[in-house]
Parts: sequence; structure tokens; C-alpha cells
Amino acid sequence: MIKLMAVTDDRHDTPDLLRILLEIHPYVDRVQIREKKKPAGVVHKLCRELIKEGLPAEKLWINDRVDAALLLGLKQVHVPGHGLPLKELKRQYPELKIGAPVHSFEEAVQAEAAGAAYVLYGHCFPTASKQRKAPQPLSNLGRIRQNIQVPMFGIGGITKERLAVLKAFELDGAAVMSGIFSAKQPLEAVKELRKECLRLEAVQ
Repeated sequence: MIKLMAVTDDRHDTPDLLRILLEIHPYVDRVQIREKKKPAGVVHKLCRELIKEGLPAEKLWINDRVDAALLLGLKQVHVPGHGLPLKELKRQYPELKIGAPVHSFEEAVQAEAAGAAYVLYGHCFPTASKQRKAPQPLSNLGRIRQNIQVPMFGIGGITKERLAVLKAFELDGAAVMSGIFSAKQPLEAVKELRKECLRLEAVQ
């Protein structure tokens, strides 16, 4: 089944974000904390509270803040393109699972070779968060999927209707940001996405 990753959008204050994440986490497979405007201490406190309140630690992937992840004892992080070098990070912390964003076939192959636990390809479709940038060609998806072994997620403009496209390219999952965190009712939005994932699995 297509796995769902909820990616935070850095537009909610901490109490609101905590509330949303505690509501939706039972319906997603992974949560990526992508809060670039918040200091490390705030990110650490948020994640500590999430774990305390029942969000499984193995679901939690912190974007960029490797220091916060290590302090919390997490075994997984997501490192952005401008972040710490993946290869060196794996050498220093071989037990750490590291997700990496990719935008081309070459980047995907390089990320896997460097030790990425998964790759995140995008953005796949037009999205409000990338208004001035054209989506990455979907034609790359098939070639990448055939040439790497690690899980591959699509991100960018992901809607319930577009999940079938990702499944057709045999992607492992969909990472959703605005489709969840810009929704008036994030919990209902997540439930609809999960329902569509289950439907696609049933018609396989």
C-alpha cells in the first residue's frame, strides 16, 4: 500500500501543530517535522511532547535538525539538499536512517549510494508552495524506480486524486504538506487520503 508521510508546513504555532499531529498520526506512516523558522530548542520541545503524548518515535523524522533528533534518541532524520552531507553523516552515525530530497535521476542514484534510507522526489505536481517553479518531470519516476532499491516518495501538490499516478509509477509513498496542513480539517483530509490508499491497494 502507498504509505503516507505528513510533512509540516512551518505555518502553525507550536500548540496548534501539536494538536494537529496528535490527531492525524494514527492515519499516517511517517511524520516529517519541517519547521525551518523555529529554533532547535522549540523543535526539540515539540518532538519531545509528541512522543510523550503517544506519537511513536519510529514515525518521527526531523528535517535538518540532526542535533535535536540525536538528543531525543531518534534513529531517523531527513536531511535537506543544503543540509549536512549525507555520506559523512552516515559515516559518523551508521545506525541513523537518513531521508534525502532528490530532483533528478542522478541525484536519486547518488543519494542511494551515499546511504539514504529513502528518497523524496519532487515537486511532482503544481503546488502553492512552489509557485515560481515548474514541477519535476514525472517521466523521471519510472527510470528512478527501476534503478534504485530504497523506498521512494513523491511530494508536491499531492491530492487524493493524484495518488493513483504515484502508484502507477510504483512509488512507495506520498509526502503531503499543504493537502493536510492547509486543510480546514486536517484530520478529515488525512482520513480521505488514507481511504484512497486503501482503495488503490484493493484494486491492485
